[in-house]
Amino acid sequence: MSTSVPMPAVKSHAALYRRVTLRVAPLVLLLYFIAFLDRVNIGFASLTMNRDLGISDTLYGLAAGIFFLGYLLFAVPSNSALARVGAPRWVSFLMVSWGIVGCCTAFVHGPKMYMVLRFLLGAAESGFLPGIVFYLTRWLPGSARAGILALLYLAIPLSSVVGSPISAGILRMNGAYGLAGWQWLFLLEALPAILLGLAVPWLLDAGPATATWLSEDERVSLTSAMEAEAAAVPSSGSADRVPVTLVVALSCTYFMLMIGLYELGFWTPRLIASYGVGLRWLGWLNAVPYAVGAAVLLPWCRWSDRHGDRRLSLVVSFGCGAMGMILAALGGSLVLCVVGLSLAAFGVFVSMPVFWAASSQRIAVAAAALAIAIINSVGNVGGFIGPYVTGWLLARTHDYRAGLLATAAALIIGAFLAGAIFTRRRKVLEAGA
Repeated sequence: MSTSVPMPAVKSHAALYRRVTLRVAPLVLLLYFIAFLDRVNIGFASLTMNRDLGISDTLYGLAAGIFFLGYLLFAVPSNSALARVGAPRWVSFLMVSWGIVGCCTAFVHGPKMYMVLRFLLGAAESGFLPGIVFYLTRWLPGSARAGILALLYLAIPLSSVVGSPISAGILRMNGAYGLAGWQWLFLLEALPAILLGLAVPWLLDAGPATATWLSEDERVSLTSAMEAEAAAVPSSGSADRVPVTLVVALSCTYFMLMIGLYELGFWTPRLIASYGVGLRWLGWLNAVPYAVGAAVLLPWCRWSDRHGDRRLSLVVSFGCGAMGMILAALGGSLVLCVVGLSLAAFGVFVSMPVFWAASSQRIAVAAAALAIAIINSVGNVGGFIGPYVTGWLLARTHDYRAGLLATAAALIIGAFLAGAIFTRRRKVLEAGA
């Protein structure tokens, strides 16, 4: 069974899909920008915070990863709540919650409370990304979804392109009004989540049915296109049952991808700083790999939507991510390190929207909310394992190469899994669903 989808439907509705994308995507991009910035700003905070709080490399990796234990436990119930109460109200609640946790992190006095707050931050953010992915499935058919998902995931590289220089600048506020630089970092980057979260119920449409900027004919066109695609591309399992075997396979693939993502998010600032780069230039150099990822994200996903071969897109991008990690590990110079991280960022960032576009096409709409939450929460355990293993290896080898090479191995495994799952014929993967 081909993973590509009928192209005529995409072309005949192209103007409508573009209008929906341009109206919906900017806001969700902004929301995810804030979410991801609050999630990974510990990479910069750790440059001074670890010394102040007595946090070792191993403990830092554990604290970075414990975020995902909260994520794992609360993602499924959170997404179920979103499906019941609607995206606007639930996203508002989540953003205010994690903003408060972020502000509290500025006033921790030791590793134990810091670990607790990282867990709570994971719990608060757990329902956001799977909820937004599910929310976007209500707006466009899967054949046109990689583009809007690419705009959503553009928030990840932008959070570092924009956030890295800002974070480095905030760290230089050390001592202002009696607060350390890392305390200012947590405070100033958490407040936008609270303020924007309070405004979300008035900014976010629940779906096409409540969108006053759509005409009745446009609502009917969107609904018809999604229903036609669901009929043309049979999903795995029954209409309301989660396809267990397929979801397990997708979760394993996403697990490998998240190891790559959070290796970049949590360790890149420290890796670049290990070459003797000071705060004045660290923010700008840290932004380079993310700028590369941002530049190629939209063109790659548009290409994936046009040719429809999700399998090829994913295998190539996972492979590029692995090669980038190897180059960063073995290059031996700051220049080659940044080049390798840029290649890795390209591979990791373009994989995410294509993965979700391909995955959501294989699962019935009625089961999508639960399936997406499971894949995202289980897959994000990689965000716990990856940073912790890198910290453990760094403490024992005093070298970043082992962690980078382990991450490359995970991405290679992910490439093989993607090639097996999104094959042109349904195989044994769905037999157990």
